[in-house]
Amino acid sequence: MRVLQGCRLPHLFFGRQREENFRYYYYMRRAVALSLLLVTVVLAELKITSLGNGINSRYDELAPVLAPDGNTIYFCREGHPDNVGVATIVDGASALRDDQDIWVSRKRPDGTWTDAEHIKAAFNSKTYDFPIGTSADGKTLYIGNVYGKDGTVSPGVSKTRFAKGKWSFPEPLRIVNFYNEANLVNYSLSADERTLILNLQRKDTIGKMDLYVSFLQPDDSWSEPLNLGNEINSAFMEVTPFLAADNKTIYFASNRPGGVGQFDMYMSRRQDNTWTHWTEPINLGPKINTAGNDINYVIAPTGDYAIFASDTPGKGKDLYQISLPEELRPEKSIIVYGRVKNKDGSGVQSRVVFERLSDGALLARTETTEEGEFKMHLPIGEVYGIHAESGGYLPQSTTINLKDGFTKDTPLELTMMQLKEGAKMPINNLFFKKGSYQLSKESYAELNRLTKILKSRPGLKIEIGGHTDNTGDSKSNMELSKNRARAVMDYLIEKGLPRSGIKAVGYGDAKPVASNNTAAGKKQNRRVELTILSIDKK
Repeated sequence: MRVLQGCRLPHLFFGRQREENFRYYYYMRRAVALSLLLVTVVLAELKITSLGNGINSRYDELAPVLAPDGNTIYFCREGHPDNVGVATIVDGASALRDDQDIWVSRKRPDGTWTDAEHIKAAFNSKTYDFPIGTSADGKTLYIGNVYGKDGTVSPGVSKTRFAKGKWSFPEPLRIVNFYNEANLVNYSLSADERTLILNLQRKDTIGKMDLYVSFLQPDDSWSEPLNLGNEINSAFMEVTPFLAADNKTIYFASNRPGGVGQFDMYMSRRQDNTWTHWTEPINLGPKINTAGNDINYVIAPTGDYAIFASDTPGKGKDLYQISLPEELRPEKSIIVYGRVKNKDGSGVQSRVVFERLSDGALLARTETTEEGEFKMHLPIGEVYGIHAESGGYLPQSTTINLKDGFTKDTPLELTMMQLKEGAKMPINNLFFKKGSYQLSKESYAELNRLTKILKSRPGLKIEIGGHTDNTGDSKSNMELSKNRARAVMDYLIEKGLPRSGIKAVGYGDAKPVASNNTAAGKKQNRRVELTILSIDKK
């Protein structure tokens, strides 16, 4: 019989496995109890604080998940009478034992948390329900388990979207060849929603439980879980992974030798894009790890603190916040937020794609809200292209440079133009060296995407227009603008677009869109623009 995972370690167990796991669980709790004095000392030395009575209760709070803005927290609460489970009597009061539901709380302006709310949704069932991640805008919640319309619950991962005041029925993620030979599983979703870390026991597992990775595919399926390799996995158990927002730093618990307690928290950093080369895992040390079991740490989006569950005398498990020293933090990242709008200022529901321009790698994609708003977590240190597309509109793109951090306080804006004759669209993510018409490789991602869109609409005839600012003489500017327009046209033709559907024109400095008296205005005037000449509706 397959066993569903809960927020505990271990969680559910049946048959012969039950007695063995119960004995293990008993000694785990005993070890935690014996280490309470040590935990108290650590609490005094480190900046560790309870999340407060709005979240913590007489029931167990477990498995926290922070939304990327750090202002919303989802977690498991076990045994609460509001849970959807089988009622029992505990200490004279009605309670739900061996049942966990997902609850939510939001941070107030003063840093305290609101009273947690039980989420009324299909994903709270008569079993162990637990969150594993959210989208950057907080509107999509990823959940452990797969939910059937008939009320059945099975192993896997699902996602649900909040719209019009309610959560949609959970939609399962299709993970190729997903199986787990153990009755324990934990997941961590990357900030860009494209990478899933899992702890599983499979045929190629090195120890008793290993860490694996699965990637979102173009057809919206997820790749077969890939073992992260023996640089991070050991002959023992690696569990409760957490992938930080930088998409490189991973935190996990392991009972390998050399730890402070039974399960200690470790950190490692990814070395390349194979996902099998990692730095040697670092034990987070005796100021963070205790003589008991340290598991399920969740790192805040800012990277400077973690949230975890720990035993509280007389109250069961509660959620705490602990500061992280600089050397144990992930690389810095930020939330980029913006809005896709129509020419009249109204929001446009769109798909927004984020690419790293240095190599054209697709990093993330998201859907805007009905108002056209979007958010995404991006690591600092790169230049990114942001691209929006929606049916009936010309696609729009912009660039954001995070090499030196980010100080922009206002949202990014992408203005969509309706797909009709005469519509114009600047091709924003094009890069030329000063005075040159040779395309840099950072331009390829934008042009490849444009090629794909134009191929899907074979009836379009377009003009590629080159423009410059007024620096230099007009004759040289005209020649440069023609050559840049031709360079773009040649690239599109090379990628398979018909020569008969594209016209290249240079306008020099004759058609500015901003004043040439400022550097910002000159930058706007140096552009390559796509204009729809005609649309064959056949």
